[in-house]
Amino acid sequence: MRIALVTEQFAPSTEPSAHVTREVVARLTDGGHDVIVFAGGRGQATFRGARLFWASRMTPVSAVREALALSRPDVCHLLDPHRLGIKVAEAAERQGVPTVVLHPRVWRPGVDLADHHPGLRDQNLHDRWARLHSPDGGRLVVGYVGPLGRTKVLNRLALVARLPGVRLVALGDGPGAEGLRAAGAKVIPHATGLERGRCVASFDVLLQPRKKEIYAPAVQEALASGVPVVAYDSGTATDVVRHEHNGLLVDTDRGGKGFARAVARLAASPDLRFTLAAEARASVAHRTWDDAVSELLDVHYPAALGRPAAAIV
Repeated sequence: MRIALVTEQFAPSTEPSAHVTREVVARLTDGGHDVIVFAGGRGQATFRGARLFWASRMTPVSAVREALALSRPDVCHLLDPHRLGIKVAEAAERQGVPTVVLHPRVWRPGVDLADHHPGLRDQNLHDRWARLHSPDGGRLVVGYVGPLGRTKVLNRLALVARLPGVRLVALGDGPGAEGLRAAGAKVIPHATGLERGRCVASFDVLLQPRKKEIYAPAVQEALASGVPVVAYDSGTATDVVRHEHNGLLVDTDRGGKGFARAVARLAASPDLRFTLAAEARASVAHRTWDDAVSELLDVHYPAALGRPAAAIV
């Protein structure tokens, strides 16, 4: 099957939508499907056997139409429909290509249970982050995975980083990196693959400080690694995080201080933290990336094409 995937961000971006697109591409191409990715920015010509068409704000609609016509997709899936998505959707409509836009409540991404599991926890790494052997050591290691550019997110992270008995570790890069370091955080700009899995598994808690995130793959990666999550009670994190079961959900109206108070609660209550961690992996074990992509192929793409479910090869 020929599939066009559209995203505003792709590798090497650390945006969640880029991560989700990479995982979908990898499994589609491994399954023998012909994939073209329309992405914003610039980069490599191919990824895992998929072709890439890079576009900027100045890329004319005519160029997008030509690229879509040459790729001849059976279906066009808009994973992150913004400026580029609008252009591709217009081109697809003109060419009669069925378009799929899935609300996160309809289709949920998966998690790689082999790459993210409690066995990857590196206690020595955790103890260094926690400053275990320093006079003020034994801190709660709280992690964040994502870009360091949004002001409100950085403000919430900085509040957490300044909490007594807490050490923030951020996997990501951006203009806010130095500010977080000044607040006492450890910033790791580039961590991918096994290193990312090892870092996430070595957190005590993962933070999801975005209130309206469409995709949050790090949340499921943390849970699969046996790490509880603190998130707002909005966005897609609520699909997998259950309050006081595998994490804590914070009322959106309480803002950054409410978020920091939830982290402080876990720092003061090891028993609660261990109880949440014990339930974490089982809460996402039923939704792998293979499951998620199979759902696209068996349900959502056939529906767009007007075919019976599981009719695509």
